[in-house]
Amino acid sequence: MNPKDQIKNIFSQMVKMSEDEWLYFSERLVHKKYKKKEIITGFNQLENKLCYLVNGIVRHIVDPLNETTIAFTFPGNFFSNYDSFISRKTGIIEIRAITPIVECYYISYNSLQEVYENTSCGDRIGRLAAEQQYLKKSSREISFLTLSPKEKYLQLMDEQPHLLESIPLKYLASYMGITPETLSRVRASIS
Repeated sequence: MNPKDQIKNIFSQMVKMSEDEWLYFSERLVHKKYKKKEIITGFNQLENKLCYLVNGIVRHIVDPLNETTIAFTFPGNFFSNYDSFISRKTGIIEIRAITPIVECYYISYNSLQEVYENTSCGDRIGRLAAEQQYLKKSSREISFLTLSPKEKYLQLMDEQPHLLESIPLKYLASYMGITPETLSRVRASIS
């Protein structure tokens, strides 16, 4: 099954759309591949893409000097510098490919506005993407503020084991808000 058909199947599980609406929407999707370490959206850029990840992993970074990781995105999820995308102001986040190949489909801001205006399912697709972005951000903030390093690691083991299997430790430590040395000690105390 080609990736566009995968997207159609996923979207049809989330929202009812006619074949005409799917065609209208899918004609506005752009397929893009990135190589490892390639920048998808740079610091201080206006985000103009709402992406749906088909393959690979992307890393969301703030603070260009320390490269603090604030999120990862895995296949089957939307990603974007969403604050910039909806505010139409330059963003402070960089999004970078961290696997050898990252494959996504994206829709531009202007094309998404056309989908909102001209289809009955457009608003629902936009709302679902926004909800997914919000839940990811909210969950991270709560965990960051309330859990110890060991509790954060145990929560990751329980809720997102794929992070532990596929993310380099230095990125994972940055995401957890701890040093790589602290992460090593936490891992050693658990095993």
